Amino acid sequence: MIGPLRFLGLDTPLERARVAILGVPVERTVSYRGGPAQAPTAIRAASDSIELYSHLFRCDLAHVGVCDLGDVDPHASLAEMLHATEAEVGRILDLGKGIVVLGGEHTVALPAVRAAAGRGSVQVVALDAHTDLREEYGGEEVAHATVLRRVSEVAARLVIVGARSFFGEEVGEPFFAPPEGIADRLSPRLPVWLTLDLDALDPALCPGVTNPEPGGLTYGDVIGIFRTLGRFRVVGMDLVELAPPFDPSGVSAITAAKLVLEAIAAFWGRSVGEDARRG
Repeated sequence: MIGPLRFLGLDTPLERARVAILGVPVERTVSYRGGPAQAPTAIRAASDSIELYSHLFRCDLAHVGVCDLGDVDPHASLAEMLHATEAEVGRILDLGKGIVVLGGEHTVALPAVRAAAGRGSVQVVALDAHTDLREEYGGEEVAHATVLRRVSEVAARLVIVGARSFFGEEVGEPFFAPPEGIADRLSPRLPVWLTLDLDALDPALCPGVTNPEPGGLTYGDVIGIFRTLGRFRVVGMDLVELAPPFDPSGVSAITAAKLVLEAIAAFWGRSVGEDARRG
């Protein structure tokens, strides 16, 4: 029989895993193109097309220990889904494991960061074409366009990279940095959460997103950011805003899956790769 769809087909029991995958198929405050509720399943399916070994970080994910926890209830209300996300991320962090949240719209980053911040000061690096710093959007204080404003209220510091769409009032905010300036803005003493909105990438490379914006980061730019963050203690990340219906080729979903693989290798697979090379 065919079992549940898992990221990279990996099924390490949670007690022996180093990293957990959690899907949050929430799509409640989108404002342009729909589809992010389909993203966790699309990313898992796309991961079947990629190898387990990261040549860039010399790490075989088969040896890291990855547990796919499945998805939070997609039929729950937005508040219930966000609450469930915060509780589950907190549970995984309390176990001392890394966590990758597969969105869903960008709103899912807020409960994830709240869970991390509830266990001590955390700094957040956000890759995003948009600032997401509005105080409210559509009459709501918690939405995809306000998520980084809400994150900035609970994080010790916020660094936004890749922004190129502004609504005006936030131009003077101190959060923005170029990729090469990330390390200078972070404290080596505090853990890091990475939130990766796929629209940070150039839409020529990753067109299947909810709000594509011309220009943007290259795939190599993002890998370089992973290398930088690998020098810090990354406790978790989320990857959001994939819209599978808008890329029938499936390349955007494959890009998302590959980025998750490389992030796991960069943040939680280093000692595994080093042990393999010594062996």
